[in-house]
Amino acid sequence: MARIRHGEVVSLNRVEDTLDEIKALSASLRLASAPVRVTDFTPFDYMFPQLQNDPKALLPSDKPSVTVERLIALGASMSEKGDEPAFDSTIPSAYTYFGQFVDHDITLEAQSDVISNLDDPNLKPLMGDEVRVKIKNTRTPIPDLDSVYGVTSDGQPVPRSECFALLTIGGVSPSPKLGPAPPGKNNFNDLPRKPRQKDEPEIDREALIGDARNDENLIVSQMHVAFLRAHRTLVRGGLNFKEAKKTLVQHYQWLIIRDFLRRIADEEIVDDILTYGNRFYRPGKGRPDPPSCNLYMPLEFSAAAYRFGHSMVRSSYNYNVNFPAATLKQLFSLTAFSGELEDFDSLPEAWIIQWERFLDGGSNNARVIDTRLVEPLAMLQDTTGQPVPGAKGSLAVRNLLRGYLLRLPVGQKVAAALGLPVMTPDELLSVASGVCKAQEDALRDGEFLEHTPLWYYILAESFAKSGVGLGPVGSTIVAEVLIGLVRWCEDSILSQPGWKPTLGSMPGRFTLVDFFRLAGVWK
Repeated sequence: MARIRHGEVVSLNRVEDTLDEIKALSASLRLASAPVRVTDFTPFDYMFPQLQNDPKALLPSDKPSVTVERLIALGASMSEKGDEPAFDSTIPSAYTYFGQFVDHDITLEAQSDVISNLDDPNLKPLMGDEVRVKIKNTRTPIPDLDSVYGVTSDGQPVPRSECFALLTIGGVSPSPKLGPAPPGKNNFNDLPRKPRQKDEPEIDREALIGDARNDENLIVSQMHVAFLRAHRTLVRGGLNFKEAKKTLVQHYQWLIIRDFLRRIADEEIVDDILTYGNRFYRPGKGRPDPPSCNLYMPLEFSAAAYRFGHSMVRSSYNYNVNFPAATLKQLFSLTAFSGELEDFDSLPEAWIIQWERFLDGGSNNARVIDTRLVEPLAMLQDTTGQPVPGAKGSLAVRNLLRGYLLRLPVGQKVAAALGLPVMTPDELLSVASGVCKAQEDALRDGEFLEHTPLWYYILAESFAKSGVGLGPVGSTIVAEVLIGLVRWCEDSILSQPGWKPTLGSMPGRFTLVDFFRLAGVWK
């Protein structure tokens, strides 16, 4: 199965073909496990299905070419050229990429080949039943680290060593012309990789991991390395593979709800859901089975609310001692081996990350959550370094068109359904005026002031609050889903009253800093 990049849609036919190959290989090797079929994948569905029957809750579809043109204009206005310090948040940048790692762990959208192309000027929304039947989530939706422990794109178990207890970590390559390894870094700081494949560039030095997207940019790739190293630490501390996996997954759940969510969402909303339970994301409500048997991935979450992280991305980072101003383009070209690293079989040691620069007290803070994305995200490239043509070349335009295609309800109607204050047209215009006149015009001319695309609305709501974290609508959707998914995990820490982490520097405390220390990648 060829590599995939963040935001790329995988066709169900492509998935089925790969599973057929894996099934044949499993049979020839007499493996006990068989691949699941598409019918076993988790569905996507709506958190607010009642809004699907209200035309006023959806973007207009009677003149699709007009709506598409207006969405493209809005997306085109959501770009900023640099990293102006005034729009830095207080959230360390490591949380931007931890959030991306979580996204890759719980959702990968696969669509039927008959679904419309985003470049179609007459793009029309799918019918609700089409969405439910033809779009599937090919990942387990619960945060269980299947991106770390699951099979590779070839259907093979992720490589292990030493009696299969340790997950394999790749070695880095010497890089004297680029610089030395940062202080305190050893050789084991890359993902395990296939050898060079000159005749098959799609798998040339491909990472042997459970989700190929975790090799799409260098920071999330190094995040994945940290999880491999943390597992190794637990095994070398005396745990067997199963025990180490359970321990790491539970501490990962803690990071999601006790550290990450408290950084990016309203703490009162998070605490309320943890204390009183889920009100809106309740997969088992009205069904005979328990919620864990009816999990679905809410589209309002996956296609809108959880895409807030796109606005937190910087255009450059103080990455390490060798590269104090690494550009986003460099961080994307240094993984998935797109031709930029022809001289290296693995990651150059000069490019090992210094995580202390990405957390509290470091030099990289995320951008505020607002209605603009750094310019490189408006000019996306494919794995060969070529510009992505058409609407797919701009991440903002892609997000808006996908939301329209998937029949996402508008922000005002979602806010009302949640019982939260609805942003007024003046409040939306005030947000847009802080960006550029083109965005004000796009809101007015597109008639989006009272019928605002959900993704844009959530970003605008956040920036109107302060931009440091999500506003009430975004906080509620994101916290409801992430806490709900943790709640319905096997071995969930929320099903064990009084569960506390044991691997932190202090009893009952475990943060990303503690995680990186456990992995041996912190200073």
